[in-house]
Amino acid sequence: MSTSPDQFRMTLSWADPETGTELLECLATADSEDVSISVDCLSRNTVSPCIEVEPVTRKQREAVRLAVKKGYYKNPREASLADVAGPLGISESAVSQRLATVERKLMIALAATCE
Repeated sequence: MSTSPDQFRMTLSWADPETGTELLECLATADSEDVSISVDCLSRNTVSPCIEVEPVTRKQREAVRLAVKKGYYKNPREASLADVAGPLGISESAVSQRLATVERKLMIALAATCE
């Protein structure tokens, strides 16, 4: 569905989580001045409520992707803020802020589906 003369909105679905991860990683790396990717809604199936997520910046996505890859969100945690900040070339404080911003956006979106 077109949202404006120069923008398009697509709905994508897949059965295999690995396929979804690969697709999202591909879209994330395509982010440039000519291509802008945002995830407006996440849903495991058409029955569950859709979670509308406030836009996440390219830098925030990059930090989250690296944090997940390195095991920052595993329990027990397998990576520190320093492990995520180093490859990004930013401070631990900066990566902490980026991750906290994304976490806040997701929690607000999730809470809205519970009302």
